[in-house]
Amino acid sequence: MAIELEDDAADAVSRLIGLINLGDSAQTERQQALFDESLEDAEEDDADGEELLWVLKDIIDWESGFYVDWKDAESFIGSMNQLCERIDLEIDWGVEDTEDEDFLESTSVPELMEIAFNQLRVAGYTLWNWDTGGDAYAGWITRSEDDEEMIEIAETLNIELRTGDQPY
Repeated sequence: MAIELEDDAADAVSRLIGLINLGDSAQTERQQALFDESLEDAEEDDADGEELLWVLKDIIDWESGFYVDWKDAESFIGSMNQLCERIDLEIDWGVEDTEDEDFLESTSVPELMEIAFNQLRVAGYTLWNWDTGGDAYAGWITRSEDDEEMIEIAETLNIELRTGDQPY
């Protein structure tokens, strides 16, 4: 079996993959091919937007998106630092050593998400997060000029999506 997407959902996923890759056409093409292959290999024949995000998560993790446990501040910082390298931006986390145990124990992923969101916003980017329905945080970065399109994509796919200053 394979998951068959309706045209509007397939178009929305393709647009999403393009937006989160920030103009990197080679990476966009590679991730789109992996996504399409995952749909072909699926055992179901139907999927909603939330299920599609789980497929996409595995393809984009630490390349064009993040997925971290609710209490794993260190992984969130590492993932964001790696994602921000693509846009030549360094997040100021407010400490000299982001691996300092006292710092990591005194902060949370939602607090760090807000810090990253604010600094990315100033640089012309938006940090997004989607509702994982569990005790993890997941999302990606797009250009701020694409905010309206991102909202349209979320509506088309019927997914819960918010900016990083409003974590789930």
